Amino acid sequence: MKKLLVAGLIAALCLSTLAFVAGCGGDKNKDEAKSYMKKGDEYIDAVETTWEGLEEKQTEIATKAIGGDYSAFTGEAGAALQKEFEDTFAAIGKDIDAADAEYRKITGLEGVQDYKDYAAKMMEAIELMKKQLAAAQTLLAKLSEALTALAQGQQVDLISMMMESEEMTMLEQLGEDIDKLMKEAEQIKLDKKLES
Repeated sequence: MKKLLVAGLIAALCLSTLAFVAGCGGDKNKDEAKSYMKKGDEYIDAVETTWEGLEEKQTEIATKAIGGDYSAFTGEAGAALQKEFEDTFAAIGKDIDAADAEYRKITGLEGVQDYKDYAAKMMEAIELMKKQLAAAQTLLAKLSEALTALAQGQQVDLISMMMESEEMTMLEQLGEDIDKLMKEAEQIKLDKKLES
């Protein structure tokens, strides 16, 4: 009877040790997942901030063009403006890729399913952000051509061209879809009490 009791105590001790070790690994993965999520979210915040600045710049440019002021689109000013947009697009692309890499790290961790669900939703949004960026780059190229034509005295209905462009429609739809996915991701974060 004594041997059976000792064997039972040893088994219980082994099980509690295993549970402790497994628990430590889970906490470690949770901390890692939390760290990756925080870094990914910081990159996404940077993307959103840069994108908002880009939209403000586009509005400023459109206002000048509609008012007939083409000085910012021609010569050195035009080249500088083009470079500014290209640099901004490159920065957005870099931050999108960095965020994607952080969220992908979460998917490789053991356990942490709630963090994986959040990361998966954010990676869906990121795929749409990449498409949105490509559409914006195409639209900028078209806009640049139209502004050059206007500056050379050609007749171009800039507003109609922009509003009827496939890229503008795509940008609007992708923006709505991205917002929806981001809200779903945020809801996962709130529901599962994921800390960042």
